[in-house]
Amino acid sequence: MATEIIGITGFFITMIVLVVTYFKTRHTERMALINSGRTAKIFDVNAGESNSALKMGLFLLSIGLGLLIGMIVDNMLGTEPTGVFVSILVLGGLSLILYHSYIERNRKAEHIDTEELL
Repeated sequence: MATEIIGITGFFITMIVLVVTYFKTRHTERMALINSGRTAKIFDVNAGESNSALKMGLFLLSIGLGLLIGMIVDNMLGTEPTGVFVSILVLGGLSLILYHSYIERNRKAEHIDTEELL
């Protein structure tokens, strides 16, 4: 009984410390930017990837396919958790590689289009 209380209390204390540290560090970074005369454009959420939904969709789809393929492999070969973990990792990594190649191909196409306009 005491170990559960200690575990739950420790978990919540850890979460509170992490959240407070995150916001304190963020405030310190922003104050340093203001003191140096720079803007906080690097903190804009919308300035990052515009295709984050595509990346997450590909990643979650590949994890689901990896789970399915891993379960099929486990049933065929009789290896309990190994096939599932391996196929999830392989297909998840493959989806991120495909996403990266897609983004790079689009960046090169945009770069070529802007050079043609000049």
